Amino acid sequence: MYNVEYLCKIIDKFWKEANKCYENKCYLACMILYGAVLEALLLAMCFVYQDKVRKTNKYQEVKQKCIKNKIRKRGFMLEFTLSDLLKIGEELKWLPMKEKIEDIGLFEDWVQWVKETRNLIHPARWLKPDKYFGNIHKLMKDAKKSSLKKFVNISEETVDGIRILLLGKIERDLRKKLNLQNKLVPDQ
Repeated sequence: MYNVEYLCKIIDKFWKEANKCYENKCYLACMILYGAVLEALLLAMCFVYQDKVRKTNKYQEVKQKCIKNKIRKRGFMLEFTLSDLLKIGEELKWLPMKEKIEDIGLFEDWVQWVKETRNLIHPARWLKPDKYFGNIHKLMKDAKKSSLKKFVNISEETVDGIRILLLGKIERDLRKKLNLQNKLVPDQ
């Protein structure tokens, strides 16, 4: 049901598009695409770790909502929002949300930055204060190109760091699984 391979192609496409936007100084589009990459990365993790995800509170909540509202009978992970995915990532300890990053804030702050700048794709976000960053829309509207470039760099560094973190988890888990399988198979 869940196609991880295709989702990886989408991640790659979004990443390349974000880089094109950066090169062409389309910084807002770039930040939105980095947010889409973050969402796709977390969704891919859900596909890879389906059994663990199904045991989370957020999955059960989304599943019940889908059934109650007759949205779908299966494939509930396709209904996850970025907020849902972040909660699952935190619950399953994929994302160290409370970890301090150098002297500049919590990991959670960086993730929220990516989420909120990605949400600037919604017109209503430009008309009302943001819960986390206040008037982020005014910050974006009034910022000079050089400032926007810095904002994009924050998003890119955050998403790339998360990508490395998540891929590292998958690699460690695969190594554990392979080592375990090698121990179960007798030498010939």
